[in-house]
Amino acid sequence: MAFQRAQLLCLRLLLLAAAAGCESPAAPYAPIDMSAPELRSFTFRASDNPALDDDVSGVIDGDTVRVVLPSVASVDRLVPTFTVNASGVIARVAGVAQRSGNSTVNFRGNVSYRLRNSNGDTRDYVVVVTVFTGLPVVTITTEGGAPILNREDYVNATFSLFAGKERPQDDFAAPAQVRGRGNSTWNNPKKPYRLKLTTAASLLGFPADRDWILLANYWDQSLARNAVALKISTMMGGIAYTPRCTPVEVVLNGAHQGAYALCDHIEVEAQRVPAASGWFLEVTDLRRVDPDEQYFRSPALDAWSLQSDPNPSVWIYKQPSVPTLAQREWVESDLLRFESVLYGADFAHPDTGYAAYLDVDATIDWYLVQELVKNNDAAFSNSTYLYKVPSGRITLGPVWDFDLAFGNYSFDDGPTGWKIRNGAWIERLFEDRAFIERLKVRWQLLYARRGEVDRFVVEYAKRMQLSQARSHSLWAPYAPTPLLMAEDFSASMRSLHIRPASALFTDADYASEIAELRAWLDARWAWLNTNLLDL
Repeated sequence: MAFQRAQLLCLRLLLLAAAAGCESPAAPYAPIDMSAPELRSFTFRASDNPALDDDVSGVIDGDTVRVVLPSVASVDRLVPTFTVNASGVIARVAGVAQRSGNSTVNFRGNVSYRLRNSNGDTRDYVVVVTVFTGLPVVTITTEGGAPILNREDYVNATFSLFAGKERPQDDFAAPAQVRGRGNSTWNNPKKPYRLKLTTAASLLGFPADRDWILLANYWDQSLARNAVALKISTMMGGIAYTPRCTPVEVVLNGAHQGAYALCDHIEVEAQRVPAASGWFLEVTDLRRVDPDEQYFRSPALDAWSLQSDPNPSVWIYKQPSVPTLAQREWVESDLLRFESVLYGADFAHPDTGYAAYLDVDATIDWYLVQELVKNNDAAFSNSTYLYKVPSGRITLGPVWDFDLAFGNYSFDDGPTGWKIRNGAWIERLFEDRAFIERLKVRWQLLYARRGEVDRFVVEYAKRMQLSQARSHSLWAPYAPTPLLMAEDFSASMRSLHIRPASALFTDADYASEIAELRAWLDARWAWLNTNLLDL
């Protein structure tokens, strides 16, 4: 009874206090914020991270936090500063509590932060840290800051490679030499380069070598054409070697040059052109032959190239680069014997015809890659390669030079029509029914994988998203793409495939470039499928 009277007394006192307008006694604990846990900000402060020059803040997009570090920096030990929406919210990484501005985290991979409030509610955020554009960064510093003036003279330099946060084991630095490269591309504002390391080294997992190149891809605003064509080549089982390329950023003497492709230099080596002890030739326009290069002509190549140009296409020696008289007799007799058989009366004989001298499967695969992408430079005019080992057959390849393929010439009649079929040698092969039937079989296998090619284009564009924005901001507006033979075309036929007209190149412009490339390929697949199977 005494306990009940005490309860009634307390209740009576509370009612009197309320009636008098008095507040109840303060609660012994602060009220609990029951709202869901939320990340409000995420920053790397330079004061906490010596590798950074300035504070870098992330962008919170839903449950993803994206942070782009503006320069090359290690991500193995970064200290983030973050804020949350309420007191009592605890952040954990892999179960370990995190203190803002104090805890060190490895951001080499994506990092998951779990927030939990006092009520037990949780929310997960993924923090994605990108270094520069996400691509590996090649830095070249020439001796004394010397300019790279031409394609003949090497300049001493130091070469370093920041391989990216996913491949820190591939970071590399060494003395090197650098010079210009290319033919018409050397005249562009954005220059391509040839690199020679002091000793052979593996770069980004590619087989070790001293010689490498940096493709500028100036005329290809998608920055993807070479990559897509080389992808298709790797899908073709009959092509023994496809040059390896990967996108990188280039910094030359402290100045960012934009997006490039780091690639194998095309040469005879164990892991490159497989022609050890054999010969290796390139077809090019006579006007492009350098003074130190040796070359020869052949009747079939003359007959084809002189139809449209007073300057013939010729065969340049790549290996041996400086042939002896005996070596010239060996190489030229091999090639001229093949041409004689190819254009002879019994050229299609399965045992004594062209197939006795030519790797037919490799030729078919080489042809399908070049025809699919309508590679202007592969119609036995420029950048057409072939090799032969002493006991083997003549092999076309490797494929190369696609920045002006995929409809990147406005006078190329779009995604329809033949491009390589009417070239030297190839037009003759199409007169053999057995060749056509083998070609159809290989085409159907490639055609079945067109979805894989399209997915590659999409993923490659995503990979290039940050890079393309920086690169286009450096080089737009672009100069017109060249004519195949300037004296043979009117000014009205000059390429109009130039975007943009102003110095601005937006993400929408890049999306349009990729959409056009995909649409062109879709139409090309369809046209070739109909017309090849109808042969």
